[in-house]
Amino acid sequence: MANFINTLNGLVWATPLIVLTFGGALLYTIILKFSNIKNVRLQWKLLKSGGGSQEGISPFETFCSVVAYRVAVGNIGGVMVAILYGGPGAVLWMPITALVTSAISYAENSLGQVYKVRMDGQYRGGPYFYMANGIKWKSLGKVMAVIFALFATIGVPFMVTGPSASNISMAFENSLGVAPIISGIVIAVLLFLVISGGIRRIASVSTIIVPFMTIGYLLLTIITLVGNASAVPGAIATICASAFNGSAMFGGMIGAAFSYGVKRAVNSSGAGFGETPASAAAAETSHPATQGLVTAFSVYIDVAVCICSGLMAIVTDCFNVMGPDGSTYLHIGEGSAKMAEQAATNTAGVVWVQEGANTALPIGGILVAIMLACFAYSTCIAYYYEGEAGLAYLFRNKSAEFRNKLIWIIRIAMPIFFALWSVVPAATVWAVSEIMFGLMAWFNLIACILLIPTVKKVNDDYFAQHKAGVSDPYFDPEKLGIENADIWMDINADRIKAGK
Repeated sequence: MANFINTLNGLVWATPLIVLTFGGALLYTIILKFSNIKNVRLQWKLLKSGGGSQEGISPFETFCSVVAYRVAVGNIGGVMVAILYGGPGAVLWMPITALVTSAISYAENSLGQVYKVRMDGQYRGGPYFYMANGIKWKSLGKVMAVIFALFATIGVPFMVTGPSASNISMAFENSLGVAPIISGIVIAVLLFLVISGGIRRIASVSTIIVPFMTIGYLLLTIITLVGNASAVPGAIATICASAFNGSAMFGGMIGAAFSYGVKRAVNSSGAGFGETPASAAAAETSHPATQGLVTAFSVYIDVAVCICSGLMAIVTDCFNVMGPDGSTYLHIGEGSAKMAEQAATNTAGVVWVQEGANTALPIGGILVAIMLACFAYSTCIAYYYEGEAGLAYLFRNKSAEFRNKLIWIIRIAMPIFFALWSVVPAATVWAVSEIMFGLMAWFNLIACILLIPTVKKVNDDYFAQHKAGVSDPYFDPEKLGIENADIWMDINADRIKAGK
């Protein structure tokens, strides 16, 4: 079964998906005139503006919820996997990829806002809504919407939580000797306590955890780099040389460095997967582009954490690199004795970062375990909401009471699955998670490409108003010729009426 899962993962994440992701993002970057990159000051301003309502949450709460999706175990353990198979150069391709794929994040989250609806006393949105209501070929859009909603409802809450559970249990077993199942059960209980409160409790908890864990991880990285200051220049030189095929040791790995760098950046940020539009659609805003810009900014936070992980491992020489043949090692780190143990079992994960942090701080490994738990915990509560939103779409024509009963099934079952994943081998849980995200990416990226005209209209309208001096641009779908976005005629009713 493990061999089958890994083979399927390789097929889903073959070169065509890498090309579709990077190529589609590059196309969007050009079409949007680099608005996803050159407006950092505006993105920061929008992040802090606005407030929530009875139906929606604030842009900042949404931002934290989206960062909770993005900053997860993939930013630590996943980066180590990228280094193992792609060499140190994979770390450099991550920020390059982030600059480009932030355009896809802008597009999908703007679309999530455009086609959102009111349901059960709150805003609901996501890829299934813009697939069904935005794609010109209605039959195709509706089929894609149902399939994607099934992925979101079944796959996300129950299948992609595996790496979180596995890496948490691995981290606490390595640092404190805690049995994996114990860690899994404890986090599962804490998980239920939050997801049982729905999007408002999820948003409230995310606004506490996300800033704490991100700033804390950055500080730990700085301490580790200062403690190993003499090795920093050499490590950076190795990363750059490896990325562009100029390294004597890692020469010939430029293809693997690019492939794993792009794959890891995309996997960790989720840009293009369609996992964040459901949360982005819950925001109270006057224009879809506002949330698109805010969520595009979150990609940079995600990749910054990835870079921190990569630097802590490479600077301290707590990393291994597998050769292109997949059977011999080009490098086995000497920063910790555990690197040889990891190489003996072909393992890559959070242990590398823990050992790197330990070189500068005696409790560094424990701190990494705690921060990892925060990353994984906040991500899983966000994954739950994606499942809830997908289920709401599938049963949108049923009564609110019926939907609520089904939602409670997810709330109870998801923590149970999480606890069980904590004792499954890391390689298997990563492969299962990546298969599901890969399938979602295929559907969502195709939808985003088909909806380029809509995103361009939204983007051009927002910046035209912004350039004209409108401090808070508003969205009028009828003026732009965008159909099936009737909710905005109500949200912006007064301003639309005044503008006519």
